[in-house]
Amino acid sequence: MGAALVGLVVALALIFAGRFLIRVIAFLAVGVAVGSAAAAFGATLLGFVGFVIGGFIGFLVGGFLSLVLLPLAIAFAIGLVAYNLSQTLVHLYPVSVVLGVIFFIAGLFLSLKFLALASVVFGSLLLFNVLVFFRFPPVIALIIALLMGVIGFWTQDGFESKGRQGSKFASWSRGAPPASAVPVNPSPTTTSSTSSATAVRYCAYCGTRIESPAAVYCPNCGASLTS
Repeated sequence: MGAALVGLVVALALIFAGRFLIRVIAFLAVGVAVGSAAAAFGATLLGFVGFVIGGFIGFLVGGFLSLVLLPLAIAFAIGLVAYNLSQTLVHLYPVSVVLGVIFFIAGLFLSLKFLALASVVFGSLLLFNVLVFFRFPPVIALIIALLMGVIGFWTQDGFESKGRQGSKFASWSRGAPPASAVPVNPSPTTTSSTSSATAVRYCAYCGTRIESPAAVYCPNCGASLTS
């Protein structure tokens, strides 16, 4: 009963926040599993001291491996839950093995591409398993697990991630800029042309064009250009 309640909590956490909690859950689960094995091995060698040291080191090593091999850990867990479910419902060993392998491959692909969807699938399978344990009819348990999975996927913004990624880079469009656009880094040719255009002046008395930007007097009539 206690393990089923823990499984229920973990299933709901994976469904509604798996994308953010999957690494923590994997770290704790794999760390505890490896730590328990290392503690048992250390106890046979050094007694209580070996138990403590082995458990601590095993927990850290297992947790680190779960982070490095996270897609593989998720895929293995999904395949194992699918295998156990098929054993409970179908009672045919070859069918259970085939379903376990199929869900392992699917879980590996999803965890590499769509972590939120992988966590929802994992959590939904786990929730289905817990509901069957609590004597829910399999059809009702399947409907509840699917419904909770869809809600959880929507909660994790799974349906909006593609749209957000599409709009995120909209400002980097390769389309032609509008006519009113001003270049941020103008070319040297544009800069020199603009500078030359602003440097051209005309004498206010005779209308002669002043080519030199440093000229103070008109070369034609001698009028002052600074007045």
